[in-house]
Amino acid sequence: MKKITTICLLAWAALAVSCRNKDLVDPVQGGPAITVRINWATGLNVPTRDGMRINLFSLDEGVHHYGRADVPHHGAQVRLSVGTSHKTFAYNYSGNNVQFSNEEHPERIEAKVGAKVRSTYSRAFPDQTTIDEVRGDFHVGINDSYTVINIPDEQYIDVWPANAVITYTYEVRNVRGARYISEARGGIAGFSASYNLATGALADSPSTVLFDGQANPSDNTITGSFRTFGRLEMTNDFTIEILFPSAMPGNGIIQRTWDVTGQIDDNVNRHIIIDGSDIDIPEPPGDPGDDTGGWQVDVDDWEDVTVPLN
Repeated sequence: MKKITTICLLAWAALAVSCRNKDLVDPVQGGPAITVRINWATGLNVPTRDGMRINLFSLDEGVHHYGRADVPHHGAQVRLSVGTSHKTFAYNYSGNNVQFSNEEHPERIEAKVGAKVRSTYSRAFPDQTTIDEVRGDFHVGINDSYTVINIPDEQYIDVWPANAVITYTYEVRNVRGARYISEARGGIAGFSASYNLATGALADSPSTVLFDGQANPSDNTITGSFRTFGRLEMTNDFTIEILFPSAMPGNGIIQRTWDVTGQIDDNVNRHIIIDGSDIDIPEPPGDPGDDTGGWQVDVDDWEDVTVPLN
C-alpha cells in the first residue's frame, strides 16, 4: 500500500522535530522541478490566502504518494523522480466547514460536511439525518496523469479547479403577518453530505440540509439560500420554520412542509418557489387578535447544535 510522504517545510537542521505540522516540501531532492499550476476560470471566487492543498498520487508501484498543504492559489513547485507518473489533485483545504477522508486513496478521497442538530426539526422528523450547509465554495481540480521527463525546460502539471458546491435559492410567498416574524429558517430533505473528489459522485445516504431564512415584511415573503454538494434522486421535502412572539410561555413556532421535487428534479433549476403558502403569523402579545396558529418552543429548543467532524 502506498503512503503519503510528508516532509515538513522548515530548515533541514530542525527536520527531526518539525514533522508535527503538515507543511510539506518537495518530496524528491534533486529531481526535476515540476510546477503544479492551478488555473482559475473567469468568474470563480479565487481563494485569497494559502488555502489550497495538492496531492500527487503515484501511478507506479513502489513510488510514494506526496502531498502539500497551505499552497498558494496559483500553485507550487515540487521535485519528482524522472520517469514517474502521477495523478494530481488540487483543492481547498481550509476556509470553510468541509473536511476530508481517505486522502491517501486517489479513488476514495472524499469531502464531507458535518451534522447539525435542530431540536424543533428533529421533533417533527425524527428519522431524518440533518446536516449543516456547505459554508463557502469548494474547488477541486484534477490532472489525471503526468509523467516526469528529464529535460532542462520547466515542466508543468496543469489543473483547472471547478466549484463542487451548488447554491439553491428559495422564496416562500404569501406569508401574511411577516412583520411579526422573529426568525425564519428551514430544511430540505434528499441531499448528500459528501462528495467524491475523484469521480464527482455523491454519497447515496440521504441527508436533510438545514439553512437560515430572511423574513421580508415589504412583500410578505421569506427568502434565502443554501449550499450543498447536490441532491439525490428521491423526494425533496422543503420545510419552513417560523418563530414569532407568543402570549403563552416561550415563543410560538409555525412549521410547514411542501414536496418540491418537481421543481428541482431536472438538476438545472435551483430556485424553489412556494407560491401561496397560506401562512398567517399571529399578532404579538399586546396587539389585537388571538394567539393562534402555532405551538410553543423555548429559546433553547430553537438553538442549533453543530456536531464537529472527527
